[in-house]
Amino acid sequence: MFFTSKKGEIGMDLGSRLRDLRRRQKMTLEELGKRTGLTSSFLSQAERNIASPSVRSLREIASALNTKVSRFFEEETPRDFIFIKKDKRKKVIDGKLKSCCEVLASGLLDIRMEPSLLVLKVGGEMEKQSDSVDGEEFGFLLKGKVELLRGPEKFVMEKGDSIYFKGVKSHKVVNVGSSEANLLWIVSS
Repeated sequence: MFFTSKKGEIGMDLGSRLRDLRRRQKMTLEELGKRTGLTSSFLSQAERNIASPSVRSLREIASALNTKVSRFFEEETPRDFIFIKKDKRKKVIDGKLKSCCEVLASGLLDIRMEPSLLVLKVGGEMEKQSDSVDGEEFGFLLKGKVELLRGPEKFVMEKGDSIYFKGVKSHKVVNVGSSEANLLWIVSS
């Protein structure tokens, strides 16, 4: 279930997982496209590992499939624990937005918490589009300086700062510092 890119990087066969989850729900590419705002052509390319969906696109696809992004990276056999070496984390990289989301826990049975490490290069950003009263979100800045925009509110976070949201809301995180920023982000439902 892994593939090797042209750069020699090893990654998970995300496309097969997306296709499998979509087909299990008996949903066509066109239906998924309408629900996500993504074209059926792009979704087809993502399912064939020709195109790499951004973190934002993965979140839209997960929402349309009534699942969590971590489900795209889960192991075949669910367990009640997981241990992941730092060099074995599954990563979603968005070169255009200079950002990377590293999945810190996947493969858990009925996982209710999605911890991830957001790595933002200088000027990098990550955006989440969602409005739900269910769930909670927590962020802790491990390194760097970021600006978090949540509706009309703006928060500047520096190393050691944390933020908590009741309800899962749309927000954007931008690295406004002069070095890479690392943000521990946990979403719970």
